[in-house]
Formats: sequence, structure tokens, C-alpha cells
Amino acid sequence: MAGDTRDRILAEARTHLLAKGYPAFTVAAVRDRLGLSSGSMFHAFGSKAGLAAAVYVEAMLDYQRAVLDRLGSGDGERDVLAFIDAHLGWVEDHRELARFLFATLPDEVGAIAKPALAQHNQEFFDTLRRCYAELPGAGADDGSGFSLAHALCVGPTQEYCRQWVRGGVDAPPRTHTRTFQRAALAALATLSAR
Repeated sequence: MAGDTRDRILAEARTHLLAKGYPAFTVAAVRDRLGLSSGSMFHAFGSKAGLAAAVYVEAMLDYQRAVLDRLGSGDGERDVLAFIDAHLGWVEDHRELARFLFATLPDEVGAIAKPALAQHNQEFFDTLRRCYAELPGAGADDGSGFSLAHALCVGPTQEYCRQWVRGGVDAPPRTHTRTFQRAALAALATLSAR
């Protein structure tokens, strides 16, 4: 399948998924909207779950690229600030897509997306691991070092973003960038006191 046809399918599938949600999403609606044959759709994606997983993977990779493009300064504090800024910015710029990523994936979609994301997730989290390791106490590996550092860093930011994409709060995420950046640094500083 030509790249532009695949891109058109993914764009249309994304539109349908974001508008209707996974339960009401159908490959047939995407196929009909684009005037494609059933064979070409199923050859490219295999199933409804396969197409939804492809949309999920594409969105997650876009998010990861947006974050990774901002990291790697060699200064842990500067990278944490950049991470929070990139996270808030991506969510605000992609509200509906973020809502889709924050939703619990049906098992069949997750099973397809997981291997497609494995290497990318490894690279993403390895980069974050290196950023946290540059901070006093955050790089300590007692078995929970990275997980704890990551939860402290992005937890409040992520929770606010979840509330915002669902309409629970009105102020866009970027409104609170400095607050979440300061909170992340303060929370991570507690690791050096352990």
C-alpha cells in the first residue's frame, strides 16, 4: 500500500476514533469514506483493532518525539523543565488525541500496539532515566528509582492533563507550566533526602 494511502487511512481512522470512540468505530466507515476496497483495508491493518492500534502507535510516537526533541541538554533540572513544558504543550495542542491516549485501551488494541511501541518506549524511558540520573538522589537505583522519580516528576502534570482533556478543568495546561515545573523539581528534590 502506498504511503499516502496509508496516511489517508490513518487520518480518517483517527477522525472516526476521536469522534465516536472505539466501540462505535468501524473499518467499514473509514473504507467507505475513502472509497477503498475491503481487501486493501484489511491487508494493511488486519482488523478494527489493528487499525485502532496503528492510530494509537502513531499518536504515541508523535508525543514521544515532541518530548525527546526537547531533552538531552546534559542538565537534569533543565531537562525536567523541558519535559514538563513539552508534555503540557503536546496535550494542549492535541486535546482529542491526548484523550484517546489517556483512555484505557481495549485488550485487543493494546496487544497489537505493545510490540509496535516496545523499542520506542525503551528509547523514550531510557532518555528519561538518564535525565533523572543527573539529579541528586533521583538516579539511585533501589529498585524503584526510575519509577518513583518519573511518578514524582510527571504525576501531577499528567493528572491535570487528564482532567483537562475530559473537561473537568477549564484552564489549558500551559497556563500552569511554571507551577508544574516547580512542583516536579520540588518533588524530585525529596529523593536526595532519602
